[in-house]
Amino acid sequence: MVRVFLRRFGVLMACAALLAGCGAASAPTAADEARAEALRPADAVLAEKYGRSCAVCHTKIAANAPLTGFAAAWQPRLAKGMPTLLQSAQQGLAGMPAGGQCADCTPEQLQALIEFMAKGS
Repeated sequence: MVRVFLRRFGVLMACAALLAGCGAASAPTAADEARAEALRPADAVLAEKYGRSCAVCHTKIAANAPLTGFAAAWQPRLAKGMPTLLQSAQQGLAGMPAGGQCADCTPEQLQALIEFMAKGS
């Protein structure tokens, strides 16, 4: 009886360890944050707009926004499609204000910024 309990307990603990490992892999680290802070769009106009709007939140883990270049956070959003992402950026979503704090961004620029943040390049 004790052996059966210990065997089941061991299997349960192994499963819990595997699940805990899965969750940890999707959480951004300080290195991911440092990488996000260093990234900038190659286009000078987009880089300026990114620096004064998107980067305010998308380079800080504490802001609870998907970090620039952090694929694990962007994948579920990209799965919704660019039209949905663009609409969210234009209208605002959760803690993000309408236009993502970029009042002078065109829809094309917003899309380019979303693509940059999702890919990190």
